[in-house]
Amino acid sequence: MARDYYETLGVSRSATDADIKKAYRRLAMKYHPDRNPGHEKQATEQFKEINEAYGVLGDPEKRQQYDRYGTVGNVGDIFGSNNTRAGFEGVMRDFGGLGLDLGFLESIFGDALRGRGYRVSFGDMGGSGRVKFRRGGRTANAEQTAGDTSGQPTSKTVRYELALTAEEAEKGTRKRLTRNGRRLEVKVPAGVKDGSVVKLANACRVTDACEGDIVIRIKVK
Repeated sequence: MARDYYETLGVSRSATDADIKKAYRRLAMKYHPDRNPGHEKQATEQFKEINEAYGVLGDPEKRQQYDRYGTVGNVGDIFGSNNTRAGFEGVMRDFGGLGLDLGFLESIFGDALRGRGYRVSFGDMGGSGRVKFRRGGRTANAEQTAGDTSGQPTSKTVRYELALTAEEAEKGTRKRLTRNGRRLEVKVPAGVKDGSVVKLANACRVTDACEGDIVIRIKVK
């Protein structure tokens, strides 16, 4: 089943940005491994899930796309938006103020950052909460890293054809698309016609680790 990010954060679909940020900070504190002795592995997985949910719902643009198309986000994207980055750094300040360890974050974000040629030592963040990335002896902040596309595949457009029954086209439906092992939920609005197009804006960031849209042509049987 596709993950429901609203359910993950325990908020309603009408939740405000402030509600989402508050829920994220509360759950991040709850699932810090230091606060779950004997269950550190499970807590880290929970922490990863709430970061993924916040990376989508905490960004107004991604939230709008998720509400419309049901696409899922990449956990690394939490650094790519001013809103989600600020929320994350706020949580890091909370952790630092309480003396909670930050080393477990490497298991969550390390692979995504190394894939872009960066490394980061979360243990160096201290109480400031500011995320610093390093590449080739140079240090960059999260804003610079988010805008850096070097080493990433170029933009692409991926096209699919989706067959629907006449009833599905009339009433609207949801379909699952799997690409490169990643699942997307496609929300098809009611009243679509044969030949209509549903575009999953920038969904290639999820499936192909690069910029680009997935364009789905509707075929009504």
